[in-house]
Amino acid sequence: MVSVASNPDILIIGAGLAGAAAAEALAAGGFTATVLEARDRVGGRGFSRPFASSDELLEFGGAWIRPWQVHIHDACARHGVALRPRAPVTERRWFRDGALHKDGPASPDDLAQHERCVARIAADALSLKKGEERNELGQSLTDISFTAYLTRIGAPQATRDLCGAWWTVSGNGDPARVPATEFLSSCAHGGGAPDSMIDVSADTLVGGVTLLAERMIVGSGASLVRRAAVIRIAHGSDGVTAETADGRSWHAEAALLATGINPLAAIAFSPPLLPAQTAALATGHIGASVKIWAKAEGIPVGVLAAGGGDGIEWMLSERLAKDGTTLIVGFGLGRNFNPERRGEVDAAVSRFFPEAKLVAFDWHDWVRDPFARGTWIAPVLGAEQALAPATWRMTGPLAFASSDISPKDAGYLNAAIISGLRAAEDLGQFFGRD
Repeated sequence: MVSVASNPDILIIGAGLAGAAAAEALAAGGFTATVLEARDRVGGRGFSRPFASSDELLEFGGAWIRPWQVHIHDACARHGVALRPRAPVTERRWFRDGALHKDGPASPDDLAQHERCVARIAADALSLKKGEERNELGQSLTDISFTAYLTRIGAPQATRDLCGAWWTVSGNGDPARVPATEFLSSCAHGGGAPDSMIDVSADTLVGGVTLLAERMIVGSGASLVRRAAVIRIAHGSDGVTAETADGRSWHAEAALLATGINPLAAIAFSPPLLPAQTAALATGHIGASVKIWAKAEGIPVGVLAAGGGDGIEWMLSERLAKDGTTLIVGFGLGRNFNPERRGEVDAAVSRFFPEAKLVAFDWHDWVRDPFARGTWIAPVLGAEQALAPATWRMTGPLAFASSDISPKDAGYLNAAIISGLRAAEDLGQFFGRD
């Protein structure tokens, strides 16, 4: 084993927004830190890079921030990262019954039942937002899967297609295994309607999430070590030793594990983590979705299209590229869709935008990414404790942070910052500096 001399107070494992926020807070508290990042970049599941080897910088991971997410707004303001407002939606399209429509997801035959179901969803979403576990009908909102919930409300295919399309954006993961609360919570953010989230998905970061993470870490004064994939952590009364895959090791008085839950399971801990934490890692989360970017000719900005119930189920012509073509972002669960095949991407674009000509496309496979092992969170119904913040309070000299386990806005960029700040506070208390 190659030993690397380093004497920080704290090791931070992971250079996403959670680790970056923790580095800033710890520096403000007078701590020194070394950040170990497995990748050759910072940002974690925030990943800003050029589209298809061009000079067009796009977000291949988390992107949109909401008006109420004050922590990431504050971070952008502190570090001079400007915000780009999303272009307004000027046209909505819906693919149903094998054809493209502009009158919504429901046919005239299904319209009345569809509208009743949408109203039911909105009411249940707002009940959940108020902290109620049952709706006014006495029905539980917390112990039913997303799929089972749609069955309970008598959702016709139109409603299922609507909710499924928006689930690929506001949530992800197998709807038969995730709690209905995940979908209802996302609806609540937009006022209750299943398709309301686009109206509050406002801004993206000019220069990207990666730029923000870089500036936060540099500003903290922490040492950053890239390509340092931690595989083992020994912890006890004498501190923490982290060993990386290339045989290097670092020692500190404490460590902050700022990775997602799924990649955290790849680290061997000695002694093992608490039983509840070990069980949580065995469960993990089942977030699995596809986000693609396509560049096309012949389509204006601001067209939102959804539906179809398969493959890419939601697409938005988001903005113009530098060459005058249109950049389209799309989401799906990937169940019968392989973005590695151009023909399938071309078919998805043609389904929603028949007038458009696909020029190029690009994506990042988060599920097969060894340092992500999934997209944003999707808890397993009945095992929500795996992602509960209380499960991940400090264990000896180990603190934990991730958007997966944030007490607020879980799964969002803002949540990563919240979680990093909380973990830094835990460490301050550990050292008696609160």
